[in-house]
Amino acid sequence: MDFSKFSKLSKHSGLIFGLLAAFFWGTHSVIVRYLTSDLGGLQIAVARLFIAAAVLYAILRITGASASIKYKDWNFRLTVFATVTNYACFHIGLEYTSASNAMVLENIAPFFVLAFLYFFAGSTIRKTDIIATCLVVGGVFLTVYHDFIGGTQSFFGDMLEIAAGFTWAIFIIGSSRAMHNSNSTAERINFLMGVFLVSGVILTPFSVFDATMPTMNDAIFLVLTGVFPTALAYYLWYESAAKLSTLAAALISALSVVFTFFNAAIFLGTTVTPIAVLGAGLIVVAIAMNTLAKRDD
Repeated sequence: MDFSKFSKLSKHSGLIFGLLAAFFWGTHSVIVRYLTSDLGGLQIAVARLFIAAAVLYAILRITGASASIKYKDWNFRLTVFATVTNYACFHIGLEYTSASNAMVLENIAPFFVLAFLYFFAGSTIRKTDIIATCLVVGGVFLTVYHDFIGGTQSFFGDMLEIAAGFTWAIFIIGSSRAMHNSNSTAERINFLMGVFLVSGVILTPFSVFDATMPTMNDAIFLVLTGVFPTALAYYLWYESAAKLSTLAAALISALSVVFTFFNAAIFLGTTVTPIAVLGAGLIVVAIAMNTLAKRDD
């Protein structure tokens, strides 16, 4: 059997799954920013987690797969810790800063992933990895540059979003390690359902302090954000992470900024600037550079 062909097929499917995940992720910053006008950040985070866990559990039951949570798995524990801290920082941060700032600052995660892989995992870092990471971070900034410099900036909110980027990197590493050891779609859905459920339980006591009764409109958007940019997007990214390297999975998640930019231009009439197009192009080039290059390890 020609395993090189299988490897290429696996990588291509990983890219497709990653692109789809980024597309759905491209809606979550704007929706959450809208919801924070009525609801508390942690309340939104907990609702998203429980709705997503319920959706994934329903998929398991419909497909006849059993649901279980591997509490003793260290990758699971690491991912839960990262999810809890990331959701808290990201959603509370959006109460104090703009969606554009949040996207830029959270998507510096590939830089943290690169640092973790080099200093703590002993991974071989290529020049193309460094260049691709720099291109992604720069591309994210350029894509939302117009909104970034025009919006009101909050130091506290921005610091929380940087913390969200750091914890998102931890989530990527823990999830990627777990997905590389997984053998089936059901196993990956089980892992993700457990992460969402346990994280929601941990955050629930903290969310009651700023909980308010959502309107019908809020409830609709909560369900939408729980289903599409949470349950569906994360599952698709998990399928991608099972087939791509950890850094490639981190880089491809930054494409969500590109989709946010184009969705806003198409549906909201946002102005398309040459700088934003350049930024989107840099992100695409960076992902292609990293995923298509031959690895020595």
